[in-house]
Amino acid sequence: MNKIVRKEQFSENVFLFEIEAPLIAKSRKAGNFVIVRVGKKGERMPLTIAAADIEKGTITLVVQKVGLSSQKLCMLNVGDYVTDVVGPLGNPTKIEKYGTVVCAGGGLGVAPMLPIIQALKAAGNRVLSVMAGRSKDLIILEDKVRESSDEVIIMTDDGSYGEKGVVTVGMEKFFEQEHVDKVFAIGPPIMMKFSNLTAQKHNIPCEVSLNTIMVDGTGMCGACRLTIGGKTKFVCIDGPEFDGALVDWDEMFKRMGTFKREEQEELAHFEEHLDENNSQPLSEGKGTAVSAKGHDDSSSQRGKGEESLDVLTNRDAEWRKELRASMKPKERTQIERVVMPELDPVYRATTRTEEVNIGLTKEMAMTEAKRCLDCAKPSCVEGCPVNINIPSFIKNIERGEFLAAAKVLKSTSALPAVCGRVCPQEKQCESKCIHLKMNEPAVAIGYLERFAADFERESGNISLPEIAPANGIKIAVVGSGPAGLSFAGDMVKKGYDVYVFEALHEIGGVLKYGIPEFRLPNKIVDVEIENLAKMGVHFQTDVIVGKTISVEQLEAQGFKGIFVGSGAGLPNFMNIPGENSINIMSSNEYLTRVNLMDAANPTTDTPLNPAKSVLVVGGGNTAMDSCRTAKRLGADVTLVYRRSEVEMPARLEEVKHAKEEGIKFLTLHNPIEYIADEQGAVKQAVLQVMELGEPDASGRRSPVPVEGKTVTLDVDQVIVAVGVSPNPLVPKSIEGLELGRKNTIVVNEAMQSSRTEIFAGGDIVRGGATVILAMGDGRRAALNMDKHLRGEA
Repeated sequence: MNKIVRKEQFSENVFLFEIEAPLIAKSRKAGNFVIVRVGKKGERMPLTIAAADIEKGTITLVVQKVGLSSQKLCMLNVGDYVTDVVGPLGNPTKIEKYGTVVCAGGGLGVAPMLPIIQALKAAGNRVLSVMAGRSKDLIILEDKVRESSDEVIIMTDDGSYGEKGVVTVGMEKFFEQEHVDKVFAIGPPIMMKFSNLTAQKHNIPCEVSLNTIMVDGTGMCGACRLTIGGKTKFVCIDGPEFDGALVDWDEMFKRMGTFKREEQEELAHFEEHLDENNSQPLSEGKGTAVSAKGHDDSSSQRGKGEESLDVLTNRDAEWRKELRASMKPKERTQIERVVMPELDPVYRATTRTEEVNIGLTKEMAMTEAKRCLDCAKPSCVEGCPVNINIPSFIKNIERGEFLAAAKVLKSTSALPAVCGRVCPQEKQCESKCIHLKMNEPAVAIGYLERFAADFERESGNISLPEIAPANGIKIAVVGSGPAGLSFAGDMVKKGYDVYVFEALHEIGGVLKYGIPEFRLPNKIVDVEIENLAKMGVHFQTDVIVGKTISVEQLEAQGFKGIFVGSGAGLPNFMNIPGENSINIMSSNEYLTRVNLMDAANPTTDTPLNPAKSVLVVGGGNTAMDSCRTAKRLGADVTLVYRRSEVEMPARLEEVKHAKEEGIKFLTLHNPIEYIADEQGAVKQAVLQVMELGEPDASGRRSPVPVEGKTVTLDVDQVIVAVGVSPNPLVPKSIEGLELGRKNTIVVNEAMQSSRTEIFAGGDIVRGGATVILAMGDGRRAALNMDKHLRGEA
């Protein structure tokens, strides 16, 4: 949380705020912006930094009361706290000695223009500034602009101050007066468009700063994308400044109005959006225990897990021998695999937060555990990326020692309740189960893992793994997704002082923003995170390593090892005509709005346009999450996939659930164009009919267009779920780091990068993988960083 130390009112609706943000103040440059969130219900709002004071550790923002979020911010006073401020974001202005420059600031645009004027003057330029506004009360920061400008012209629409006219009139005066080498323009989009056209008329290059719709501000969602020079660019990471001559202004005007109707409705219910502007630390109030419907006696104290880990995992322990002898292997193989109890499909398609899989009862879990043959050489463990001692935790379940089973799980896995829900066990541990060789279904390892983790949480007897004595060595973790959390858990157990830095305002990464609550409830993730905090892991939100603080600064603060687990948060698009139309979103943006920002809740600030006919493009788990979410929000949903259903990479369980909930599957079709209405909103999708050809590099048969065959569907929302790429924001900020294809970090078998103190894992290395593979990377990195720091590597 960031304290407001100064507030000034420039006019009825324009305010200046000076806010404590020492890291941002130290690292910000002219042209950077921040993302601000006011209140727990608040949306993430981009605001350009007008000034910074490194000694005071403050940044200055100038805000105009327009929409819901800006009104809530302007209600705050000195001494109040802004819930979240993250940055600095975007590329800084390219400052050099151009010669003579015109800086045109329209209305509120003068505030972000001020640091650019100051930097240009310091670089030796002759600076001619044009300040424009509708009236005198909208001319702000005049004294400071004059301090760093050689000449200033003030224009007002009504002539109440300076000269009467618009900003371009002032620009023309300077152009007639002398030769100008460069123009910078910041203000309302229409003002920047005409400033650029005026500069173009004189063959003068014009840089404009675009303030578009954003959700995360780090390139994760693609909400800010625009066509620049015929190519789609993300304003938050490619900009915010662009050559004005390359901007598709008509597209920008339309996209800026994406949520206009929704925002007007929110303002009409302003009081409902107000909440206490506070934020609880992780150790207070988060991680409330969930009530699991599948456990009919969670108050039972049976199975306290008090025996040592050696006894619990020793295959030759007396209890284990007795258990094996209690049933013949043939009797065990004749037990039918348990079926996971589920919510009714018709009901669950209407509830966004109730988990579809209800969970096993104690009796179901103990019976399923009997199916495990307790193999001497358990192949299931070989299939587990985090090397869980699977037979040991299952056999503890079989004997009714559920807390002991959880203890075994937590000795190797930082997130057992998460993994038991979202890991593709059918492709990992269960795919190696010996039952499959006997043409029988594998033991339901994932269901049992979830059962043990849930039982422990609900019992209130949560155990923590043994922690080695503190060694005083500080370790930084970049990103709080599954790779980072797994790494942090292993390192803190080894005695290290671990700090996790998360760019968003919530800990959990993709577990929070990417996976819906009907598959992975947030409170389950919160409990896992709270356990790590109790073990000694420190968590800090709103910190972007490479922007807020550099790797070099971390090392200067005494961090001896750094693990990068920043994920693959850059959404892929198909680059087809009409893809930048309104209401076409990446799955990242859609799921982030619904999952992280709770946009479907009418009392929260983040908007989401209602839809009746939704098209989801893709065939992976994220596509399933998107289409099932859209169904729960009341839409008729069609999933389109370019291959056949057999080739779908999504889990079979997710496909089954989607079909049960009424999702229409249209396979062997692929979008080739979107058609928009007059307002720029998508109204139709043109699909190419496909057929399967020869297998590609992945082993799947390649889709081939059927010439001349297309289908056109009426849609009012499209969610593009065709994969993600590593976000370049973090890796490109680290000097000397070897990068691979699509900005992945190159590592050796030990997960060590070209910079020996930096290790990495998860999607930032793999380019896209599962939760459990990312966790496996985190564990391997922890093992090898520990060896490296102890001089054993």
